[in-house]
Amino acid sequence: MTGRVPSATASGFVLLISLAFATTAIYRPGVFDRLSTHGSPVPPKVREACLLAALKGRDDPACEVLGRAADQDLRLGTLLCFATLVLLTGLQYWFGPAWRIRRRRLRPVAGEVHDELARMAQEVLGGRRVVFLLDVLNPAVAGLAFGRAGRSYVVISRGTWMLYERDRPLFRAVVLHELAHVRNRDLGITAVTLAMWRSYAAVILVPGLLAAVIGVLSGHAPFLRPLEMPFGSSVVLSWLFAAQIIGLAVLSWLTRSAVLQSRELMADARVLSWQEDATPLRRLFEDAPAPRRWPVSLRVRTHPHLAVRRAALDEPGPLVRQGFVFPVALGGCFSLTMDPAASFTALGRTNTLPWPAEVFALLLAVVLGLRALRAVEAPSDAVHVPLGLAVGLAGGWLLAPSRMTDHALAPFPVSVQLAGLVLLAVAGLLLGVWVRWVARVWAPRVRDLRSALAPLLLIAAVVTLTARTFYRVQSDIIIAHVQDYPAVSDPLAHVLISAQITLDSRLSTGALLLVAVVLLMLVPMAVRFTTLGEPRPPAPRRTGRVALAVGSAAAAALITVLVSGTVNAYVFQRPGTTLSDHLAVGAAFAAALAAVAAGLSRTSPVAKGMLAGLAGAVVHALVLELVVLPLRTALPWTIHMLILERMLEAALIAGLATALLTRLLPVRGEPAAAAAVPVGETPG
Repeated sequence: MTGRVPSATASGFVLLISLAFATTAIYRPGVFDRLSTHGSPVPPKVREACLLAALKGRDDPACEVLGRAADQDLRLGTLLCFATLVLLTGLQYWFGPAWRIRRRRLRPVAGEVHDELARMAQEVLGGRRVVFLLDVLNPAVAGLAFGRAGRSYVVISRGTWMLYERDRPLFRAVVLHELAHVRNRDLGITAVTLAMWRSYAAVILVPGLLAAVIGVLSGHAPFLRPLEMPFGSSVVLSWLFAAQIIGLAVLSWLTRSAVLQSRELMADARVLSWQEDATPLRRLFEDAPAPRRWPVSLRVRTHPHLAVRRAALDEPGPLVRQGFVFPVALGGCFSLTMDPAASFTALGRTNTLPWPAEVFALLLAVVLGLRALRAVEAPSDAVHVPLGLAVGLAGGWLLAPSRMTDHALAPFPVSVQLAGLVLLAVAGLLLGVWVRWVARVWAPRVRDLRSALAPLLLIAAVVTLTARTFYRVQSDIIIAHVQDYPAVSDPLAHVLISAQITLDSRLSTGALLLVAVVLLMLVPMAVRFTTLGEPRPPAPRRTGRVALAVGSAAAAALITVLVSGTVNAYVFQRPGTTLSDHLAVGAAFAAALAAVAAGLSRTSPVAKGMLAGLAGAVVHALVLELVVLPLRTALPWTIHMLILERMLEAALIAGLATALLTRLLPVRGEPAAAAAVPVGETPG
């Protein structure tokens, strides 16, 4: 699968672009907004009263007039900041190679060594022109490839130049690795990545951190007009802003490292395609000096650890696996890109530039799908990817620029704000499991990028269509809290019940729910059925499946009835209604069926549990219409869709929990190595 779909270098580059522009769309140094229209100042108490009235659904004409007078137009400042970021990146990209050559005093390679280098370049690159340079000041064995459009440079150190006479195979390994960067066409992406990261640090991170420090020392919020900020302590906002800037610096560093380290692994793989003997590369990695200690090593941490590179010479796992860090960075960037369009304060902003949230969601979804298709044979990703996405989505929403203004403008406790992140974490976990399942289902059919379009379109469609709606659930939870609906004292229970109310209202119309069932379940299952004859790794046989299935079914049904009763009491504002009973019985029935199906299935336990829940929903609807309800009495379509949504929700939770418990059962008469298919690999 490694050579069938594009490499991970470009995907990491997309993360950095989305992070830089998403944060710049909301906050930037105040100098960019000096030319913007700021409107009339509004006293904090007046702003507080108007915000509370708006959150509680009250119309106040005085607040409407005041809002128009105080309206801000920061579009010019946003455009100026974008232009500065792009201009600095472009200047570094275009003039960077010449500056590097002058700064490091590089000189052209001449003589016999140049002839050998030219012959090697002709051998592996054909007619592509490469300029070879010598770094006489570097005595270590090292190489470097850099450049821009139309200019490719390969630098060898003085130590590498001396290898030409002492150790020709090692010399060839170093040079081929640098030529592999040219062949992989990653010089331009690398140059733009480094330039974008430096520009982002100079324009956003460093001024932001300075503003936060000044705010802490002066006791004011880091804004142009800090005295107008209601519902917040200025010093607290400065500390919060400093924490966000530091978190964004870490996230941007991770995305930068994802680009630079993936290109090194792909270059090693290219060298192995040119020469099958991995001995020279292995010797090169073994003889390399030990990496510098942290934090000094962070400044030059552009290469994977030597142990990872050595492992990649023997098996393709390190080349294709995503690990834990990349999903964290992807999830964080995804939440940041949704912030300008779906956050609580974003919904109330006026005179803002249109933010293409769906475009970024589409790009990041394609990145996620490509990485999943490449890593379908990496067992460790079955756990790392879902957990990484869970951490990334929640962490990115905490680091989002609107998080600070939400805290300053919205009168709700931090506990409610933090508890709402549970929804994002659960969504990230389920998304990672589902994408992994889709990749494994389509894996036998993927031969190249064209054959990978179908799963990529499916993943992109699901993510793009649901992203904005799902992220706005956070705003719905805030409004529900302010309006005291539901009246729950526990913040976590309030968030979960509010989320259930929102899901019920969005999915009860039926169209969205049916589309979700088709895209999330039926399409992948149809593809899975067409590849039943394909050879697959044997699933382990585990003891105690029947007992686990029966016990899980009973526990799932009991827990579902108890939870449904509590939730329905708040949703319908009165317990014991007929609809509440139908929902509780249907959800318990679906949970029991899903637990049995997942517990007895050796492969695809969660998908089979969901399919059992869907079948149970059909049976439940027929029983209601033909047996339970009086003659000529039919439930409305929206009620059937509401019951279907609750039953599928219960089936998903019960199936996933049972599949996780199944992994704890002992394997029957098989060696441990043959029974290592993590649960994340078989969600469907």
